[in-house]
Amino acid sequence: IKKRIATLNPYAKNEAETIAWSEGFKASQDENVGVFLTAKKSGAYIKVQDVDFRQKGASKFTARLGTTHNAPVSMEVRLDGADGQLLGSIKIPRTGGSNRWDLVTIDIPKVTGVHDLYFVVKGEPSSHLMYFDYWMFSE
Repeated sequence: IKKRIATLNPYAKNEAETIAWSEGFKASQDENVGVFLTAKKSGAYIKVQDVDFRQKGASKFTARLGTTHNAPVSMEVRLDGADGQLLGSIKIPRTGGSNRWDLVTIDIPKVTGVHDLYFVVKGEPSSHLMYFDYWMFSE
């Protein structure tokens, strides 16, 4: 039996390395950015547990990320499972390196209450698909 200490506020800036579980990601570090995550393969995912969207809910998602690949890479935002309800998919912008980032915002269907949040990476490249620094939701 596990009891949570607190829920996570999705309306604050959350570092990508704030995770309950991950598969296919590795932590990296840059002197300017600090710690960020690198998705090593297609299907890599991050689980963030007990995210409290409250009653008012969120309708936008923003993330700071990038890739070096020309081939398509995307990150799905899902609820309650790596194959759970799809809130949205972000096409990862080609930024040219792990020291270059873009801030991307997408509209999502309104979500309320407490959920586990999953970020699932999809793409054709065989390694180092994308870089992920931080994320947040807004109303």
